Amino acid sequence: MALRRRREPSRSRLPRLPHADRPRPDERILKRTGADLQNGWLARHGTLYLTEERLVFVPTLVDTALRAKRREIILDDVQEIERFPIRAGMMPPGGRRPRMLIHTGPCVYEFLVGDLDAWIDTIERVYQMRAQAGRPHRPPVKREDHVNIMLAEE
Repeated sequence: MALRRRREPSRSRLPRLPHADRPRPDERILKRTGADLQNGWLARHGTLYLTEERLVFVPTLVDTALRAKRREIILDDVQEIERFPIRAGMMPPGGRRPRMLIHTGPCVYEFLVGDLDAWIDTIERVYQMRAQAGRPHRPPVKREDHVNIMLAEE
């Protein structure tokens, strides 16, 4: 009798959740740019916000009409931040655009942003500020040949 292997769920498929809240008036927005959120073969266009507590993706009105949802990633839930490809100047296989991968328990969020390394630098700096305020969770960042000058010691 052959054992059937249980298929692992896709880590690139986003979980089915209700809409997240937009950035609230009491939240300080630290960075905001246009971004695409990849979901399997489909990308949703919108705006990515970084606050002291979470990342928030708000799709465009057109994408919202096409059933895209607002997404949030609580910074305490991030397990790893990865640059793909791992080094600037490398080309991803298959003509894909470079992207920022945010690893959480249920899935991996793939964000395509224009200023990729600046986004990762800023997220690292936010985690540093949170650590100074007594919140020590700081996920590893996977990328090579890059120095974040915002974290450089004097």
